[in-house]
Amino acid sequence: MEINYGSLRAELRSRMIRRRQELSIEEKVNAQTKIMDTLSQLVPIQTAQTIMAFAAIRNEVDVSAFLEVQQQSGKTILLPRVEGNELAAVKWEGWQETTVSSFGIAEPVGSAFPSQEIDVVLVPGLVFDGNGYRLGYGRGFYDRFLSSLRSDTFKCGICYEFQVVDNIYPHERDVPVHWIVTEQSELLIAGEFF
Repeated sequence: MEINYGSLRAELRSRMIRRRQELSIEEKVNAQTKIMDTLSQLVPIQTAQTIMAFAAIRNEVDVSAFLEVQQQSGKTILLPRVEGNELAAVKWEGWQETTVSSFGIAEPVGSAFPSQEIDVVLVPGLVFDGNGYRLGYGRGFYDRFLSSLRSDTFKCGICYEFQVVDNIYPHERDVPVHWIVTEQSELLIAGEFF
């Protein structure tokens, strides 16, 4: 019998959306604090000059406080902006310098930043697996963007512990992250950064 990987991926997405929506404010705040503490101790992040992150939606891990600290320390912070079928990295100058996209996501205004100059990307996802592959909302924006980066750009998945599963049944065009940080653990996928 042939396995329908598309339906397995769709079921994973819907299960994780439901589970994430069930989080209490206290659970979210506690998890976010632990995740941001861990991120601040990762050597690739400490040594990075340019960090791309994300504006949280739909109960994703909110890393905005971490971004503010990194920006105040002199690092360049970028957020994604959807341009057609692609993601552009754009310098973040604070939430007052963003607009809300048709997807309901805060996006920075300004010119696109060269992807080859990005040192670290904090990657959101609905589900990650033990090989670093992720499931997002299914449009492929992040996979296309991640494939455009330098080979030594540190890609770090950010999610809650329950969002890490054994297998997301990746497509060949899916791009894995090097590291995953949750409120309970860190998962090393590729160790050339340490």
